Amino acid sequence: MAKRSRSWLAGSVVSVLFMVACPGGSNAVDLTVTNVEVTQAIQTPTNTISLVAQRGTAVRATIGVTGSSGSVAGVSGTLHVFVNGTEITPAGGVAAINAPISAPLSPQRANENDTLNFEMPAPSGIAASADVDFRVDVSLVAGESNTANNSGSANNLTFQNRTTPLLYYTSINYTPSGLGLPSSGFIQAGSGDAFVRGIVPVNDADAALYRQGPFPSLTYTEDANGDGRLDALGSDGNDLLSLLASCRQLIVNSGVGASDRIFLYGWLAGNPIDGNGLAQVGGRNAFGNTDPIRGQRSYAHELTHNFGLNHNNRNLDQVGWDVGARLPGNPAGNNTTGRVKPTTMFDIQVAGLLTNQAWVDTQTYNFLLSSSTLTTSPDIAGDLVQRALVIQGIFNASGTELIRLEPSFRFPWSSLPTSEQSGSFRAEVIDETGNVISVQFTPTVADDPDKREEQEVSGFFELIVLVDPSVEVASLRITDAAGEKEVARVERSAPPEIAIISPQDGAQLGKRTRVEWNVADSDTPLDQLQFQVAYSPDGGQSWVPIAVDLPGERNSVEFDSTQIQQSSGSGVIRVFVSDGLNTVFADATKLTAAASEFPAP
Repeated sequence: MAKRSRSWLAGSVVSVLFMVACPGGSNAVDLTVTNVEVTQAIQTPTNTISLVAQRGTAVRATIGVTGSSGSVAGVSGTLHVFVNGTEITPAGGVAAINAPISAPLSPQRANENDTLNFEMPAPSGIAASADVDFRVDVSLVAGESNTANNSGSANNLTFQNRTTPLLYYTSINYTPSGLGLPSSGFIQAGSGDAFVRGIVPVNDADAALYRQGPFPSLTYTEDANGDGRLDALGSDGNDLLSLLASCRQLIVNSGVGASDRIFLYGWLAGNPIDGNGLAQVGGRNAFGNTDPIRGQRSYAHELTHNFGLNHNNRNLDQVGWDVGARLPGNPAGNNTTGRVKPTTMFDIQVAGLLTNQAWVDTQTYNFLLSSSTLTTSPDIAGDLVQRALVIQGIFNASGTELIRLEPSFRFPWSSLPTSEQSGSFRAEVIDETGNVISVQFTPTVADDPDKREEQEVSGFFELIVLVDPSVEVASLRITDAAGEKEVARVERSAPPEIAIISPQDGAQLGKRTRVEWNVADSDTPLDQLQFQVAYSPDGGQSWVPIAVDLPGERNSVEFDSTQIQQSSGSGVIRVFVSDGLNTVFADATKLTAAASEFPAP
């Protein structure tokens, strides 16, 4: 099967050939193909759900049986696929993954072996096309009188391209739990992302889809009520989202920073979370547990919050299908078996479920199919700007009080501004020329409790605001949606000054590297400053976080240089400081970092 799959990289129609053993030697039996269903996660019997080019694809052939008092055993067959009239499968076809089957008199979609099933693992070889045909041919049974009904087809199906998001993950040591870092085997590609690859409509074999962030793991210590558990909807959870959001802003590839394609997820060991996880709805940051029976589903749940979805209470409206059967035994103990997902299961946005209780329904899948993140390429769309203003803050759960507005940063690399939208609040930025830029937003975060009820409340928010990179920001206001009630204001002051003391330019970084700096600000108290520390292995083209959201009283940080990419005289450490609206930075250059678990770029 694996060798044949490689030959599909040329094109796509599907033909299925069946070999039949007639019960009792009877020649009266007649087999037909009553339906051909093409599915990539969820599908209707009439193939109305859009299909994605190069994505893992399954074909389910339903066999009609007449002239027999019972099921017909020994049914097998082959599959042929054609794209734009050209066959992409081998001349002899592709064998069914479950042959031979006993074709029942009344086949049910919820029974995996009631249909003859074929799979084309990603990349499937089915290129974007509006003319993909699937045809099923049933072989003749000796003495069969009716040969006119031995074919069935699904023709002119459309396969569309989709953009691959960049899903970064990081390990978090939540010290109050005492559980240390999560198991790398659980969160690594092929395990932690198994559910995500199953339900997100992209090329699920794309190596860029899910990857470990090449930066040090995070240590998080906040435990407001001292019970050793992270209160997801309280300050514990919102502050962790803030930490992850600041890390995401420092993930830079070839001069391009945060965009709608870049997501960051934090894994915690076990499940020390009151609520399994937390995500910014419509944002790009989330965290969750590594409980073996729920962790994979929790990640998929939080990611779909990031795409903008809230909780629901829906069962699956159609039978789903896990192409490749990613979840059985992965990990042991999740009790998820088989490819078929019956309608007794629930949509991914039902809260508090185990991995074996959830999949994706057609409403959620269609929402993801239409997401601008997956249908456009924002990194090359000409919308990226340098020195955009990054605004972060936290509202109380009821949305009546702004608990904290973080110092805003303007990074020198390109990032994608938040599109103007409706919402309950407005960020109003005025630059030094008097130009006013307004962005509306709703600061919604979503919990994932162990009970099925909605848990969307106000909390952490992040905005990236387009400001002319050649001018400075004069003021920032956070107001209600109408701009009438002001909840926060920041005015520009004299910028701070910063200098790195250690390491010196040209230094060789040890396993434990200490970064120290001096900072001065003539008109802003130190406790109102904030620092972000980043590392570049290639002279400033790419960056990753070393430490983020450091308070102004800090003037040093220590990190493990084996958790950053190697460099040989090309490494740069950069310390940013913001006093609210001004951002300045200092560099240590020509650094060498070796013995890394991440190779040089």
